[in-house]
This record gives sequence, structure tokens and C-alpha cells, in this order.
Amino acid sequence: MTGNLAKFGASVLKEARIILRDRQALILFFTMPVIFVLILSLSLRDVFGDRPGATFPVLVVVQDQGEVGRGVVETFRANPHIKLSLSRDASEAQARQWVIDGHYHFAVLVPAGATDQAHRRLGEIMAEVPVDLRLEKPVQVQALADPELRSDYRKVLEGTLDLALHGIEMKLGREQLEQTLRVTQGGRFTGLPDLDQARLFTPVRGDTVTKRGGGPTPSSVQQNAPAWTLLAMFFLSVPLSVSFIKEREQGSLFRLQTMSVPPWVVLGGKAVPFFVINQIQMISVLAVSVYVLPLLGGDPLGLGDAPLALALMGASASLAAIGFGIAVAMYARTTEQAAGFSSATVMIMGALGGILVPKAVMLPIMQDLAVLSPLSWGLDGFLDIFVRGGGVPEVLPEALALLAFSAFCHAIAILRYRQAPPPPQGGGVSSLVST
Repeated sequence: MTGNLAKFGASVLKEARIILRDRQALILFFTMPVIFVLILSLSLRDVFGDRPGATFPVLVVVQDQGEVGRGVVETFRANPHIKLSLSRDASEAQARQWVIDGHYHFAVLVPAGATDQAHRRLGEIMAEVPVDLRLEKPVQVQALADPELRSDYRKVLEGTLDLALHGIEMKLGREQLEQTLRVTQGGRFTGLPDLDQARLFTPVRGDTVTKRGGGPTPSSVQQNAPAWTLLAMFFLSVPLSVSFIKEREQGSLFRLQTMSVPPWVVLGGKAVPFFVINQIQMISVLAVSVYVLPLLGGDPLGLGDAPLALALMGASASLAAIGFGIAVAMYARTTEQAAGFSSATVMIMGALGGILVPKAVMLPIMQDLAVLSPLSWGLDGFLDIFVRGGGVPEVLPEALALLAFSAFCHAIAILRYRQAPPPPQGGGVSSLVST
């Protein structure tokens, strides 16, 4: 056993030296996830959290100077998502062209005389004029949208306009009702109660629910920091698998097999240096997210109150990524196969697991399929810590799932290692025999 431990130490040291020789790749291992986290956390800062979110320019062409025009303008001006521009005399054709040219994502056209028309129609409704005999048609307030405007943003803007028009309807109806009651009740009418000053319902303010009570709304850095850390960990499967195959082609692995070196010595010697790299990757991303990102205007990353849970998730995710890389190396025949398969599979697992696109915005069927991706398990575990205030008991299911995936990958890799045929003659083996 002591001899195997010495061999294991030598294998680890040998792999570490090989990794340290390629300084450019080593620097890339650490800088890539950090750069992605900085860029995406700053770019998506206002999409997450308590800020208004992405703002977009909206044009309101208000040719009506009455209650309808004022009500629409006031409602859009109060919306923090909107950068409002007003025009009093633009034509419909001009407004359409401005939207087509991309100057505005959304335009609202309030026609002249809209308030007077609304009053006349309301008068006919209050007088119970039959529908087929009414002279005034509903006031048409037009909305023009840029085709590039996201459908959910468009629905928000259309809902804002509907809310404004509904409020105007209620206000004009109240005024008409008061006028009618004054005529019918005379001096006995004392006025209607002011519902604005006596609301029936309290304003809705949602509370964020976590395992330790209320907390802040999740920020972009809480999504991106663990997401890109996990992706960087799994992308290390590419150089790991390529390194294995190169040694197999050179005859090094065949020589170790003929020397009866246990598989755990060979595979563990490869795994330990990459495990250390994974932990350095995670620490560097977390440090940048906590200390550097706020200096650039981003939100700081809250690490939660469970460092053991954080270490458990980092170790479990790293072992899963290393197991995947070793399994690919054992079954791939060439370095090109290993690099291509590893890269493609990691990207698919990342897209499916909520790394590239948050799972919250996926279709329900895609959210159900996300459970197939180990990166989804890792991301859920980190979010349990950063967002939901969880500790070791809360992240244990995700950590065990990652460890089970790692164990499965290592098991099939060991099985393949024991059954692997010798490398093709004429390469590293011939040189080995000659020595």
C-alpha cells in the first residue's frame, strides 16, 4: 500500500508539472470564468433584482388636451421601465416611421377630441340608449410596436395602456354619476366617497421567501457566478481527456498497465491537479464577485452563512466534472474525438441546465428536462446557498447527485481502463520496447 501511495504522489506531481508547463492554458482556465461573470453580471444587472429593469423609449403622441390625454401621459410617466417622449403634433404616419426606424420601441396615439368623444359616449350609455342606436363609437387609442420588442415587454406596455384607459373610464364614470345624482337628489346629495383616500385593498408588496426568512431578491451575479464556475469546471474535461489520450498514444499508460499500477493511482493522479484547479477557479470567481464587481457598479455576491455547504458543492461539482472527463478519455479514440465530444456535451448540459439561459424563463417542458443535466444540480445547490439561505442539509441532495454521477463515470472509466487494449504499434510503444 505504501508503494502505491508513493506512485500516486509521483503521478500527481507529474501531472501538475505538465499542467504548469502550459501557462497560457492555465491562465485561460482562471480568467475565462471571471471575465464571463463580470460581463454578464454587469450586462444583466437590471434584468434581475429590485431595479426597474431594462428601459426602452416610448413615444406618446397626445393630440387630446383633456382627461384622456393627461391620464395616458401620467400613467406612462410613472412607469420606471419607460423612457417617455411626448409629441403634440406628430401624425400617425410620422409615428409609424419613427417606430420602423428604431427610434422608439412603442408608440401610443391619442387622437384629438378623445375626451369629448368619451364624454358623449358615456352620456349615451348613462341614458340607456340602445346599442344599435348609439352615435358615438368607442374611443380608439392606437398602439404601435417595434417587431424586435420582446413579446412579454409588449404585453407589459399594452397592459399599462389598458390600465390607464380603465382608470380614465372609472374617473369619467364617477364624474357622470355625481352629476346625475346632483340633478336627481338636489340638496340632499352630499357627494360620493373618495375611494382613492379609502382603498379597499392594501398595495401588494411581495416578500422574498427563503429558508431563513425574508431576504433580497436574487441578483444577476447570484445566477452568473455559480453558473459560469460550473461551466468552467466541466470544460476542464477537455484538456483532461486530451491529456489521457496523448499519454495512451505515447505508450505511457500501457507501460503503467504492464507494471500492475492500480487504476486509482493512474486516474487519481490525473484528478487531483484538476480538482485543485477547479477549487481555485471557484474561489477566484467568488472573490471577484464579492470585491471587484461592486467597484464596477454591479451588485456584490452574498455568499450566505454556510461555508461548509459552499465547500461541499464546490468539491462535488469538481468531482463530477473530473469523472466526466476521465470517462470521455477512456472511451474516445483520438484527441479530436475527446475534445469535440467533451465541448459539445458540456455546452448541451449547460444550455439544458440553466447555465446559458436561466431556468425561470424556460418553457415548462425544458424546465422538466433540466433535471437531466449535472450542471443543473450544481446550480440548484449554489442557489440554495446564495439565494435561499440554505446550509449543508439543503444542498445535500444536489451534492449526493453530483457525487453519484462522479462515481458512475469513474466506475465505467476504471472498467474501460482494465479492458483497454495496448496502443497501436509504431508510436510510443516501439520506442518503449527499444529502451
